[in-house]
Amino acid sequence: MARGSTSKRRRRIAAACIGAVLAVATAGCAAASASGTLPMTKSAAASSRGTPRQLPSPSLGDLTTYHYDNARSGDDTVDPRIIGLSSAPAWNASLNGGVYGEPLVYDARVYVGTENDSIYAIAAKTGKVIWKLHVGTAPNTSSVVDRGPNLGGCGDISPLGITGTPVIDPATNEIFAAEETEVGGNNWRDVRHWLVAISLATHRELWHRDIDPPDGNQASHYYVAAEQQRAALTLFDGRVYAEYGGLDGDCGQYHGYVVGLPASGTGPLVSYQVPTQREGGIWGTGGAFVSPSGDLYVASGNGSSNTIKDYDEGNSIVELSPTLKRLGYWAPHNWVQLNDDDWDLGSAGPLAIPGTSLLFAAGKPANGGSFGYLMKDSPLGHIGKGAFTGTLCSGGSGVFGADASDVIGTGAKAHVYVYAACGSGTEAVEINVAARTFKRAWSPSTGDPNGSPIVAGGLVWALSWSGGGLYGMNPTTGRVEIERSTDGLEHFVTPAVGDAMMLVPTQNGVEAWRIKS
Repeated sequence: MARGSTSKRRRRIAAACIGAVLAVATAGCAAASASGTLPMTKSAAASSRGTPRQLPSPSLGDLTTYHYDNARSGDDTVDPRIIGLSSAPAWNASLNGGVYGEPLVYDARVYVGTENDSIYAIAAKTGKVIWKLHVGTAPNTSSVVDRGPNLGGCGDISPLGITGTPVIDPATNEIFAAEETEVGGNNWRDVRHWLVAISLATHRELWHRDIDPPDGNQASHYYVAAEQQRAALTLFDGRVYAEYGGLDGDCGQYHGYVVGLPASGTGPLVSYQVPTQREGGIWGTGGAFVSPSGDLYVASGNGSSNTIKDYDEGNSIVELSPTLKRLGYWAPHNWVQLNDDDWDLGSAGPLAIPGTSLLFAAGKPANGGSFGYLMKDSPLGHIGKGAFTGTLCSGGSGVFGADASDVIGTGAKAHVYVYAACGSGTEAVEINVAARTFKRAWSPSTGDPNGSPIVAGGLVWALSWSGGGLYGMNPTTGRVEIERSTDGLEHFVTPAVGDAMMLVPTQNGVEAWRIKS
């Protein structure tokens, strides 16, 4: 179920620290990071397809894609150690709509998209709005979207504009955002999803393009108004990818989709559809992660099949080629029960374990509790095979949004952690890479930081979207070392660190604290 309100590891390495293909900052580097290194596995070190073009490495202080990199690790390995925050926000920018996506930082400016279909550029140090571009007409959920077939009372974001985190291409100095927009007048049939490209130099729209999958508004396929683009955009090897799920309430005829198109805006749209009769939404906050070999991984929510023989790729991890051909899949043995009971594996996307060929996934809780899964990224084990399953989330609260990972220490003394966005508060698990297992390590010492975490400045940071708070936690013990109250927050939101500022997306805009290093 794709929800707005209920039931990304920048492996940017300072040049002085690069000593191997996969190295992270150590104590001798300018970025005082707790991160360490692991021996690299063969599949993580080489690609059978050559070397796909990655995002250029930004300079210190930048964040150009969700969770810092296409592995979606959430680990800022460059910015300095954080010893404190300003006691009060340094600035609070009130914008024209709520912000669900993680703030991006590039060239001393903060970039966000709002639910009112606007892109803002804000001075990182002062909070002054440098420019704003309104790129569409966000539909009102109750008066437009809800009028679609079987959509009455569905959806909990209104207006419904830019929800997923945009992405910046430093090589071309452009930002891309996916927006929901009306192309007519107050009619559900006129709802569309566009990808828009904006020049950061001129602040003007370069192009926009319809990115709805084929066969929209056909009863035997799907209705555009029933789809919601919530996941972060992925920019990889000259293409931009976006995922779709449904509205809160799982209403109407929709499917989980991934679409991709050239970042130039020209050329064919490619797409993958979860092959279920309906549902199977791909709605985790982090969007697709990209493996070293250039394949994309996504997690789907519950599908409609309720029989073992009719596997429909609901509640699954799916590996896709850059042209979105399915290469592999994995589903838990009880995928049918998960389908029947609306327990989405896809409430948080899969996460690459740094320096390995492993991935981690966890979603909403099942009747028997909440579980995480650890497995090789390729080949995936199909149904019920090849994954270690372990308990996760105190009280069985499940995982929503996106998880983060970090390596603390080096060599044989390295400890690998995943920080899960549990509904009851961040929970850490320690990964045993050799054994391919994990065990629960800690929950926060206080509070309920249940938003999608990041690792920055030596601490794990997460927001409490239910209570309105920012928490900085010790990465090995969970002790809360820094805490601040925030404005009201949207669901599953992710903080950001860039340009020596701590940035929080809010229901009204962006709030920022000055970092003490």
